[in-house]
Amino acid sequence: MIKDYTPAAWGATIFGIVLMAVSKPSVFDSSQIDGLCIGVGAALAVLGVGHLAGKYVTKAVVTPEIEKISLREENDERNILIRERAGWNASRIMVYLLCFLALAAALMNLELYITILFVSMIIIESSLVAGSLIYYEKRM
Repeated sequence: MIKDYTPAAWGATIFGIVLMAVSKPSVFDSSQIDGLCIGVGAALAVLGVGHLAGKYVTKAVVTPEIEKISLREENDERNILIRERAGWNASRIMVYLLCFLALAAALMNLELYITILFVSMIIIESSLVAGSLIYYEKRM
């Protein structure tokens, strides 16, 4: 079953544009919040527009034969295993990278919220891995 993320893409695009509009000077007193709004807004807008453009471009090109081949390759056991291993390796690498960044932030005496941000990302990632393992153990 192919999932349709078009409403989410439209939402991300609109929310990104709103964030960039809100970040105009004089709305917030902090330039850091303005920069954060511009960065997150631009990322959301670009991702949303990219998804929408990709969807409508591929919709014009896809034939029933291409769709059948794509669906078969998506459900192929070898490709599923490759995606699972790639995801697991990316997760492990991110944990090591986040640990390094948290340690570096603490040793460089950066602001406490930066170190807490990295540590909270480690905790969130580890919780997601544990939750996924529990979910799939019960499911399979």
